[in-house]
Amino acid sequence: MSNLFSNNALVIYGSVHIQITKINTFTCMKKLYFVLAFHLLIWTPVSFAQTKIPKADSVGNIVVSRLMDSLWVHPTSFFNRNDPNWIRLNQHLKHVNILQLNNLIHSVYFGKSSFFLNLSHSEEGFIGVLNKEANNGKMKKFHKKIRSGFRDRRLYPQHKVVLIEGDSWFEYPVFLNDITDYLMKYPNLAIYSLAHGGDWVSNMISSLKYEFDYVKINPDVVIISGGGNDLVGDSRLSGLIRLTPKDKDDPFLQHFRDYVILRMMHKSVPMCNEFYCPIDYQAYGDSMDYYRQKIDTSLVNQIVTGRRYLNKNFYRWTVTTKLEYKILFESLRKVDTNRFKSVKIITQGYDYAIPSFHKRFGLRMLMDNGEWLKEPLMAKGIIDPYVQKSIVKTLIFEFNEMLIELGKEYNNVYHVDARGFTHFYETLKNKRPGTYWYDELHPKNVIFKNLSAIFAAISNGQIPKDQKVVNAIEYFKAHHPLVNKN
Repeated sequence: MSNLFSNNALVIYGSVHIQITKINTFTCMKKLYFVLAFHLLIWTPVSFAQTKIPKADSVGNIVVSRLMDSLWVHPTSFFNRNDPNWIRLNQHLKHVNILQLNNLIHSVYFGKSSFFLNLSHSEEGFIGVLNKEANNGKMKKFHKKIRSGFRDRRLYPQHKVVLIEGDSWFEYPVFLNDITDYLMKYPNLAIYSLAHGGDWVSNMISSLKYEFDYVKINPDVVIISGGGNDLVGDSRLSGLIRLTPKDKDDPFLQHFRDYVILRMMHKSVPMCNEFYCPIDYQAYGDSMDYYRQKIDTSLVNQIVTGRRYLNKNFYRWTVTTKLEYKILFESLRKVDTNRFKSVKIITQGYDYAIPSFHKRFGLRMLMDNGEWLKEPLMAKGIIDPYVQKSIVKTLIFEFNEMLIELGKEYNNVYHVDARGFTHFYETLKNKRPGTYWYDELHPKNVIFKNLSAIFAAISNGQIPKDQKVVNAIEYFKAHHPLVNKN
């Protein structure tokens, strides 16, 4: 056994080879247990009376395998909800397992011939200790509320239980008050947090913790925050960058510019694929000139510039992350279809982060800053700060649009659009750009506080039912009337 789980062990599951590096025996066994449990108990129909997989399942597995191959070759054929490949994948979703997702993710970053078990470090080492201590404190407050009769519907019809599964925007153990910290200040909300700083969406799925606790606490609201660490952890960002950018005069970029403008104006146009944007220009007629005057031209220019530097792996990562979110949603639906319809699910896609080596007071003084964004970009030869910022803006813009597009498939999924809010707040307070960023990935407390108000408003039913996307800047302006007079 010690030889099997050495620092460079090879574990075989079916026809999938998993190379596990630098993890001990216990961690390996623990992670593999959850991976296998996820595959066997959640997505594969099990009957102990059967010794063979039903023929329909075999057909489904074959279809999914072919679709996964198509995803690798033509990832943008899965971008929009009406794309035939995305529709077919949804029809066979129960046949998708976490091993296939890990295979896709690591193929994006390390090539098709490489496969490593996709493990975050959110429960290990120093960060693991901090996450555990912070979560223990939050859980004590949750249980205290429940024991006080918090969920007596007759006495407290406005009380809500909120389950949070997320990353460091919802669990930053020290030096920052994260969104969860501020949500806990609302007396009518009981927060049950599974968030871990540094966590990945793939790790959330494979651990099954969110599904077990969903059944246990029967929440009114589920908040999901993930994807950032999947994208930038372990210097992964460099794997999405082209060595030679697209030509500035490439016709695709003009169509992409119009797509960005229309999306900024909240128009429901399909997402662009790798080569063109399926925009029905006749539907907008002469409105395009008006839209171009209404939006922030400098921001559009940056997003278009950043798009020149993204390679095909960017699309593969986007679709794979979309599939992970889809599986997460559907696993909750599978528990209780009727109950699922009444539960509000809230997602978010971060703000336009700034690549920087600048260190700030607190934990960042003891650690490197720039390891997530700036250094991986520089390692790819992207030295110009303007281009660095542009690439990150494009990534954040498209990540949000992907989540918004996915949310259209559900009546109970809401999205908090935080893009540009930190810069807006800095401008409002006459501060220089970057003032309200704590590090490359996390804004400061005041930003998290303002964003938490939106999550609370959605949870408490204070947002119109037909408004599934809540823009943070527009929400702030609506609730601070003096802002519009300045």
